Amino acid sequence: MSAGEIVAGDLVSGVIAAAPINDPVAPAAYSTWVWIVGLVLLALIGVWYWFVFYRTRKRPYEEDEGGRDRYADLRTTMLGQVDAAEARYREGESDLRTLHLDLNHILREFANGRMRMDTSSLTVREIARLEGTDRLVALLSEYEEPAFAIDSDAEALAATDSARAVVRQW
Repeated sequence: MSAGEIVAGDLVSGVIAAAPINDPVAPAAYSTWVWIVGLVLLALIGVWYWFVFYRTRKRPYEEDEGGRDRYADLRTTMLGQVDAAEARYREGESDLRTLHLDLNHILREFANGRMRMDTSSLTVREIARLEGTDRLVALLSEYEEPAFAIDSDAEALAATDSARAVVRQW
């Protein structure tokens, strides 16, 4: 053994030998205020959970206090834009591809107003993950092929009628 090992061994055994051995002591009871604070915190957590679940639950269709659809103005604006896109197509100002791109933009703008979030940069698959977007997703999926294909067999009137139906019913 080296001199360093002997000194380290003596120090360790000296520290262990110097530690007093006491009998175990019973734990102290918590003060009353600790119990009160704990119960108040648990109650606040329960109230918070109730509030979050109550406020985020799925609700049936709601109307404004006047019995009017709260999206009526948005619907009117979007239906006007669909009509304008169809008119541009009928007058020859846009082709089938441009019509489908316009309808895609209009429906995404409508979704922005309905869902109160920006859907312009979301893919169709990402929109599909959002609740209640089934018809919108189906229509946007249909618009992808004519909007990006060189040649398409899509029909302009069917596309605008489908867009109007989604805007009116969603």
